[in-house]
Amino acid sequence: MSSESEIQVTPCVITRDFDAPKQLVFDAWTKVEHLVHWNFPMKGVTCEYTKTDIKAGGSSLHKMIFPNGHEMWLLTKYEEINEPDSLVFRQYMSNEAGDILPNKMMPDWPKEMQSHILLEEVDGKTRMTFTWKPVDPTSAEADCFEKAGDQGGKGWGSAMDILAEYLGTL
Repeated sequence: MSSESEIQVTPCVITRDFDAPKQLVFDAWTKVEHLVHWNFPMKGVTCEYTKTDIKAGGSSLHKMIFPNGHEMWLLTKYEEINEPDSLVFRQYMSNEAGDILPNKMMPDWPKEMQSHILLEEVDGKTRMTFTWKPVDPTSAEADCFEKAGDQGGKGWGSAMDILAEYLGTL
């Protein structure tokens, strides 16, 4: 139930068809041996997981290492995992210990983001609908998310391109 005082933000929604079985696409989102090959915003970035408990109520911790050497840590908390149809998780900027921190590059970026992935079989392919939004944002966080517009979607969109390429190698 939402109150009228809650700030409403238009979520980022990405729909993508993958030429791969639904179970494989689901596994690509939930198994580290797949995630390390695509779960980053651009080619040239590497991804390392230091904690993995990918189940409802579990969490994972990973870092992305950019070509310039910059490291970005993310803590992911899994809310729902409905194999092979959907998953819901929340993500936070963090440090290597998993402590939740503000985004140093964008101080007003939402501290908590929720993602919902829905997978459906459509015409022999897997259609993924990815919805990404801030959780209970402050006015400043909502403004930052809204002003970023497609920028956040570009990072996830690029990751989906990398995922499509990766799935094609399996």
